[in-house]
Amino acid sequence: MNIICPKCGFGRTVNEEKLPPKAVMATCPKCRNRFKFREIAPLEHIEPTTDSPLPAPALAPENQGTQEEAQGPVQPEQAPHGPVESPTPPHDEDLWNELAALKEDEEDDSQAEYRPEPSLPLWERVSSGYPRAFAQTFLEVLANPKAFFSAMPVGYGMVKPLLFFLIIVQAVALSQSIWQLLGIIPPNALTENLDNTLQAALSLILYPIEVCIFLFLDTAMNHFFLRLFKADTKGFEGTFRAETYSAAPMLLMIVPYIGLPLAMIGVVVYKFLGLRHVHGATNKQVLAVLILPMLLAITVAIVLTLLTGGI
Repeated sequence: MNIICPKCGFGRTVNEEKLPPKAVMATCPKCRNRFKFREIAPLEHIEPTTDSPLPAPALAPENQGTQEEAQGPVQPEQAPHGPVESPTPPHDEDLWNELAALKEDEEDDSQAEYRPEPSLPLWERVSSGYPRAFAQTFLEVLANPKAFFSAMPVGYGMVKPLLFFLIIVQAVALSQSIWQLLGIIPPNALTENLDNTLQAALSLILYPIEVCIFLFLDTAMNHFFLRLFKADTKGFEGTFRAETYSAAPMLLMIVPYIGLPLAMIGVVVYKFLGLRHVHGATNKQVLAVLILPMLLAITVAIVLTLLTGGI
């Protein structure tokens, strides 16, 4: 069962069988928003206990005996009419602290780790000094991805994360153009018949477009599988933010030849960390999200190859 704050999106997955049956409310430890996380049937009426004896009748003084004899025997004090009210069961018991104490499997325990307060990356907070903000955000992603992605909020748009991604892609495109002009790497397949200078100029335009198209397709695919495995807690924007900032290792591609495989490995690792900590998903969920699309792509490629070879 996913318990997610409707205000800030903070949440975690718990085993519903381990929840006390009376718990319906939770207070988000991040934004302090109190919300109902499930509906339960009202508890059955609690009948009052009748085992306790009634109070003994009071004894009258001796000088009042005649008067009381005329009035009849002393009657014991009657209990008030109606059922005895019992304390109201805590239907709105706040369970967030109890949720944190639940012991599930190792992955659920690791998922229940403390999440830092949501905080926008410096790149998105500043209104000036963008080079410094970009450099610091870039280093934060590489140095401490867990803390960076765990604190990632949503609701601030996708423009600045996309610009962060485009800066990295454009730096790679510029380096590729330089290496092509120097003859160190071969030209792009789309521009191999053109002049070297024109090839380099077109690479600065075509390469970012190609990578951005792949970014949106890959984000849509990963988000589809996140929803399929019920690991989506921050929406499409959360997935997009994880993808854009996890592209930081792509900068390794400025190094010819060896930079490409290193960048590919780095992007996969940081994407895993990004999706896991942005959405608060488990390791198994994120591995499934990353592996299944690759298996699907390989299967499609094999089928197309067989069909093409058979024609």
